[in-house]
Amino acid sequence: SFGLSKLNSHYEGSVESPSGESLPVQFDLPTDWLQLDRANGGIQYVDQRNGNKLYVLRAPLPPGTDLAAVPKSFFDDAVFDEKSDVIRFGTVVGAHKTTKSSMTQDDAKAAYLHRRLQLNYETLAGNGVQTIERRGLVDAYEIEGYAYMMLASGNAIKFDKKDSPERGTIDMIVDSFLLGQ
Repeated sequence: SFGLSKLNSHYEGSVESPSGESLPVQFDLPTDWLQLDRANGGIQYVDQRNGNKLYVLRAPLPPGTDLAAVPKSFFDDAVFDEKSDVIRFGTVVGAHKTTKSSMTQDDAKAAYLHRRLQLNYETLAGNGVQTIERRGLVDAYEIEGYAYMMLASGNAIKFDKKDSPERGTIDMIVDSFLLGQ
């Protein structure tokens, strides 16, 4: 356990690199989260109680850039692109912005440099009228000119309370994300 009141599982799978190789991907998540989109090969889970989600996403970096040099706005566009899994599976997103960004290699296990970001965005509620503020953390790795991203997101009010269980879960998921190892 990670100091949370619920049990956690360890996900181990793979994603395909641009050259067709299998890249190992692993992360921890609460055991009771439901996997979505397994049939299409996507990696996506949801907490059915509160709508918190995680996604593993991939997007090509612009030519001539790398993970450290690409502007924060790239992640905004990559995560919320109409072809991304976030949008493709029915989430209606309004305003969005990448608010924080830092490069890290603070983990001896990390084979690659990675970049941590925070996203602020709004989703449209099921009634089609009310917007819900959300926050997300992204941990991104660069492999073969692509950014591979773990996005874990939740309700903004609970996310902004640093000691909330929901924020602890999002931090735990993103902190545990490893790619290519």
